[in-house]
Amino acid sequence: MEKLLLITPPFVQPNTPYPATAYLKGYLARQGFAVEQADLSIELLNRIFSRDFLRQVFDAYPACRAKSSQIDDNLDRIHALAPHYLDTVECVMRFLRNSDNTLATLMVGGDFLPQGSRFETVGDLDYFFGTLGTTDCARMLCTLYLQDLSDLIRAVITPHFEIVRYGEQLSLSIPSFNLLEQELSQPRNPIEEELIRLLEDKITAYTPTFIGFALPFPGNLLSALRCAQYIRERHPEIRTIFGGGYPTTELRQMSDPGIFRYVDYIVLDDGELPLERILQGESLIHTYTAEGYHAGESRITHAQRGCPDFSGLPHDLYFSLSEVPNPMHRLWSDGRWNKMMIAHGCYWARCAFCDTSLEYIARYESVPARQFVDWMEQVMKQTGSRGFHFVDEAAPPKLLKEISLEILRRGLKVSWWTNIRFESSYTGDLAQLMSAAGCIAVSGGLETASDRLLGLMNKGVTIEQATLAMRSFRDAGIMVHTYLMYGFPTETLQESIDSLEVVRQMFRAELIDSAFWHRYAMTIHSPSGREPERFGVRMTNPSSHSFANNEIFFSEKRGYDIDRVGESLREALSNYLFGNGLNRPVHKWFSGKEIKPTTVEDTLITDQLIKPDSARLFNEKARLVWIGVRPSLTERGIMLYSHSGRKALSFSEPEAEFLMETLSRSADLDRTVTLGEIKELYARYSEEPFLVFYHAKKWDILREYGLLQI
Repeated sequence: MEKLLLITPPFVQPNTPYPATAYLKGYLARQGFAVEQADLSIELLNRIFSRDFLRQVFDAYPACRAKSSQIDDNLDRIHALAPHYLDTVECVMRFLRNSDNTLATLMVGGDFLPQGSRFETVGDLDYFFGTLGTTDCARMLCTLYLQDLSDLIRAVITPHFEIVRYGEQLSLSIPSFNLLEQELSQPRNPIEEELIRLLEDKITAYTPTFIGFALPFPGNLLSALRCAQYIRERHPEIRTIFGGGYPTTELRQMSDPGIFRYVDYIVLDDGELPLERILQGESLIHTYTAEGYHAGESRITHAQRGCPDFSGLPHDLYFSLSEVPNPMHRLWSDGRWNKMMIAHGCYWARCAFCDTSLEYIARYESVPARQFVDWMEQVMKQTGSRGFHFVDEAAPPKLLKEISLEILRRGLKVSWWTNIRFESSYTGDLAQLMSAAGCIAVSGGLETASDRLLGLMNKGVTIEQATLAMRSFRDAGIMVHTYLMYGFPTETLQESIDSLEVVRQMFRAELIDSAFWHRYAMTIHSPSGREPERFGVRMTNPSSHSFANNEIFFSEKRGYDIDRVGESLREALSNYLFGNGLNRPVHKWFSGKEIKPTTVEDTLITDQLIKPDSARLFNEKARLVWIGVRPSLTERGIMLYSHSGRKALSFSEPEAEFLMETLSRSADLDRTVTLGEIKELYARYSEEPFLVFYHAKKWDILREYGLLQI
C-alpha cells in the first residue's frame, strides 16, 4: 500500500500550523489512504534558534568578517555578546512557546536580553509596557531579539533566511528554472543541512512511498527543492509531489521541464483528487509531469473535502511573535489559531485586481453552519485550542450569521477572526451577534478608498458602505484591519492624497484599528491582467516565461513618482497606527512641488456615521434573537441583567407579559421568530400600534441588553 507523507517546508508563520496538509490529510485518510504530515518549517526554526546551532553561527562569524571589507558595528556587537545569546536563547524560545511565562518580568527589566540594533526601534519602553502589559511587552522584545539573530544568520550563513520565508527573491516570477538550478548546484549551507537531517528523520520514521510538499508562498520553493534534490539522490524510490498556492498561481504556463529533474509531480488547484489519483496509480488530473500537463475536470465539493486533521503536528513547538504593539496587527503572528475555511472560493469573485479566473477564487461552495461548527469542535479536540482564524477570501455574512447562531446554540466558548467585505449586510446587530459568538476581529479591503477607483475595480462596496460596516464592528467591540492599495491603473496623485484623507478620517473616528498599504500588482489571472487595455495601461512583458508567470509589468502615463507616494502613504499610516499625526493635513506627508490639499470634505466620514443603522428600521421579515441573560418579572415591569449589572424597566402588566413571551421565544435559537410575528403577538396584549412600542426608548434599552434584529 502506498504511504504519503505531507510536508510544510520552511518557512511560514511560526505561531500556528499552515492548514494545507491538514485538509489534505483529513480527506485522504477518510478515503482509506495511509497519510502522515510534518511541519519542517516550525521544526527547523526551533533547531535554528537553539544553543547548538547558534554556537556554529557565532564560531563562523570571525572568518566571515575577515572576508568582508565593510565594517558592521551591529554584527560585531552581536558577536561580542555571543555568550549572553547562548545563555538566553533557550529561555526566549520557551517563553515564546508559552512554556514559561514567568520569565516575562525578567525580560522587560532591561538587562536580561542582549540587544542589537533592532532594539533601537523600541523607543520608550514604558509606553509599550503600559500599552501591552508585561507578557506582551516581553514578547515584543523577544521578537526583536530573534530579528537581531536573524541579521547575523543572514550575514554568516545565507542571505536567503527570514523567519517567515526562505529564498523568496529567487522564486518571484522567476523566468527560467536555470536560475534556481544554479542555487541548487551550490553546497548546502548549515540551515539546509539541518533541514535535510529533519527530513531524513521523517523518512526513517514513516517510510513513505510518496512525499508531498505544500508550497503556499514563493518563500517555500527553494527549501522544498533542496528536500526534493536530496530525496532524488538518496531515496530515488520515493516519488515527490509539489502543490499549493505558489505552483497554482506561478507555474500554470510552465514550459521549462527542468524542475522535473528534482520532482515527479506538480499539482495545481485543489490537491485532494489529484493526490488520490496519484496514490491509486490512475489517470492524472490537474497535474504536471515531465511529459506535460494532465488536465481533467473532476472536482470535489467543500463538504467532501471535510474537516482538516491537525493530528500529528508538533503543537508544542509553535511560537508567537509580536513586531508591533497594535493588538489587531499582531493577530497574524501572535496566538495559536486553528486555520479553517468556512467556504471554498469567494462569494463575490469580481474584483479586478484578484485572481478571479483561478478555481480557488472562482468556485464558491459552502456547507451548512451546523456541519462547519461540527468541524470546529473536531479541530478543538485535535489541537487543544479554542482560537480560530477563518482564512476565507471573504467570509459570507449570511453564513457568519448562521455560524454565530450555531456557536451560541451549543454554548461554545471560542475566539475567532476572519476576512470580510465591508458591505451593508454587516449591521450593528449582526456585529453584536458575531461578537457574542466569539468574533474578536475582522479584516477587509478598503483598497484605494476612492469611490471612482472602487467602481473601476468592481469592488462592490462604497466608502459609505465600508464606513457603516466599520461602525457596526467598532460598536460591537470587534477590531478592524483594512488592506489598502495604491498605484491602481489611472489613479492620480490627487486621488492618492484623497485616499489618505479618507483613511485619516477613519482612524480619527476610531473605525480602523490597523491597516497595511501595499502597491497594486497586476497578475495574469486577474481581470485587470487579462484585459489591461480596459484599465488604461499597456503590458510591457507580453511573452510568457518558460518557468514562473504571475505578475504583469505595465506602463502608463502616471506623471508622478509612485515609489515616493508609497513611502509617504506608509509613513502617514505608521503614525496613524499610534494615534499620531491625525490632525496634520494629509498633503504635508507628500514631498514635491505639485502637492495640493485634499479635495475630500473634512466631514465625509462623520457625515456617514450619523446615518441610521438598517438593523434599527422596522422590517416584518427580520429575525429577532435574544442573546442576553434571562430577565425576570417585577411588580413594576421587568428586570434586565448583564454580566456587570442590572436595570429595571417599568411596564404595564400586559406589556411586561408580552416582553417575557417575546424574549422567551427569541431566546430559542432553534426557532425563527420574525418581527412580524411579534407584531401580531403584541396585538393580543395591547390596542396601541406596535410601532409606537417598537420606536420607544425602552425597546432600545432591550437592544442594549441582547435583543437583536438580524
